[in-house]
Amino acid sequence: MKKLTLIFALVAIAFTSCDDGSKDLNDKHAKLMKDSDSIQQAHTQLKADLETLKQDHMTLTQDSTRVMKDSTMLEDLAQHEVMIQKHEGLLAGHETMIKGHSALRDNFANLSNDEKKSQMDEMEKVHEQIMDDHETIRDEMEQMREEHQSLRDKWRDDEANEADDTPANQ
Repeated sequence: MKKLTLIFALVAIAFTSCDDGSKDLNDKHAKLMKDSDSIQQAHTQLKADLETLKQDHMTLTQDSTRVMKDSTMLEDLAQHEVMIQKHEGLLAGHETMIKGHSALRDNFANLSNDEKKSQMDEMEKVHEQIMDDHETIRDEMEQMREEHQSLRDKWRDDEANEADDTPANQ
């Protein structure tokens, strides 16, 4: 009986000592893929929000040609145009990175443990960069929305003041 217990103990030790970290890597990979999916959803929403802001900006720019009296407003709109283009470039780069994550998902089982670890470490860095970029884009988009509203308010005020200054009202 002691020999049988000893054999079972040795077999159990052999099984547990043969763990090459694959389970941990697979668990980490599953978490990263879940994070990647969340980032992709946030990315898609941010892209849609940017498109809405871009349309609003285009409308505002077109309206500015008829009511613009202050050249600083034109400068603000030109600066917004540059920021929108920068955001579009960042989001396009993110899409490329996200596609790379999908390729890793498809090929993960074929990689060695060292390759898996290296790929996942890089993926974590990319996730951090994308999330930081998303936060920056959100902040800058909010700033542009506020400035757009400020421009509209100023135009309305200018138009109201002009209406008050017309000869019919004097």
